[in-house]
Amino acid sequence: MSTITLRSAKGVPLTNNEVDQNFTNLNDDKYQQGDNPSFGNLTLTGAFIPSVDATVSAAGTAQSDATALTKAVSIITVATANQGVKLPTAATGITATIVNTTAVTIKVYPNTSDVIDEGTVNAAVNLAPYSSIQLVAQDAQDWFRITNLIVYDTSGNRLN
Repeated sequence: MSTITLRSAKGVPLTNNEVDQNFTNLNDDKYQQGDNPSFGNLTLTGAFIPSVDATVSAAGTAQSDATALTKAVSIITVATANQGVKLPTAATGITATIVNTTAVTIKVYPNTSDVIDEGTVNAAVNLAPYSSIQLVAQDAQDWFRITNLIVYDTSGNRLN
């Protein structure tokens, strides 16, 4: 919070230096686009709407040429078998949701030097056709899948 010298509190007019210092303090403490603010508790009165890329094409056959994901939710609409996508660089609390709407299994790679589910560094996990995966970064290197309960009927059909 900016420190402002108030004329009413001072009891006399402000000097030019005090006025300039007020503006400097406001300028130094303002939020700018691109800043990464941090909040203690945040209450939303409306909906939280994550960024979505609804038309991602998987690519490549290795981490180095997989499609880099840039949104919180990525919907894969084009892929051939074993093509891949690559998570953003891990940072504590980042989540990524990937939906595979294709008829083929794709690879989900961590970013360079990152790990998924305490596996091998840079190793991919498979994402089956018509399924999704949600991951959360524990720290600057480790991603973990959030596993939801899957229910099947007696014929092996997925119910949820």
